[in-house]
Amino acid sequence: MCRKVLLTAMGICSYFVLMPEPSSHPRLVGRWALANADQAGQIVRVECYHCSITRHYYPADLKALFGNVPPSGIRMRCEKCGKTDWIRADFVRMSAAERQAIRIRKLVGVRMVRKVIWKDE
Repeated sequence: MCRKVLLTAMGICSYFVLMPEPSSHPRLVGRWALANADQAGQIVRVECYHCSITRHYYPADLKALFGNVPPSGIRMRCEKCGKTDWIRADFVRMSAAERQAIRIRKLVGVRMVRKVIWKDE
């Protein structure tokens, strides 16, 4: 806060005050991740804003693929349009009636694609 002696003739503070840096201590930074959402009984809603499609997933299934990341760390490709930059994920808590109205996708398996790389000699 500026004192009267440090004010200009118009009553404006004559210097800039720097804001403190945000804390990056792991204990102080709260991250609600997939493990927390799974324990709380939440569902992950993944939306594509390009083709207006919404899918719902169990947090434990996505944790097996991406690790224990917050919703901003979930990087997926839309199955309908194929774009990645229009995808947004967030955690939602639903009532039993809302859960019965949606379809939740369950992870069945993961297939690894083998790609052949050639080298000319």
